[in-house]
Amino acid sequence: MSAQVNRRCGGGHLRVPASRRAREDQGVSDRIAVYGTLQHGSAAWHLLEPLVTGPSERVELPGTLYDTGRGYPALRLDGGGRVPAQVFRLRDPTRAWPLLDHYEGPDYERHLITVAGGSCWVYSWPGPTTGFRPLPRGWPPA
Repeated sequence: MSAQVNRRCGGGHLRVPASRRAREDQGVSDRIAVYGTLQHGSAAWHLLEPLVTGPSERVELPGTLYDTGRGYPALRLDGGGRVPAQVFRLRDPTRAWPLLDHYEGPDYERHLITVAGGSCWVYSWPGPTTGFRPLPRGWPPA
């Protein structure tokens, strides 16, 4: 994925490799957009809930959401689609990011994007989506 680096709220994406994540997180954004198992009421909400504060904001992310067939979705930040998501503010980003990075694992990359209301981090799927079913209405699949 070719991404424009933009640390201000003007657009583009900031891709952060795992080895630099902790260093890059400082002072950029304490917000996370979730679109799958970490959403309120979904299977892994219990992992995110103690890490966030306040209510969520409903937003639409740019891209396409897919059902991996493995019990979790994959977001591609490409194409012209819109993916429903929830944005939360992290209570303690320094503590939260390592836990969230571990949960998402090596199959996902964290990107800083701009949505309504400002910038936030989102995990996207950089790999192939061959065999994955598109989810035009979001997660969970209908």
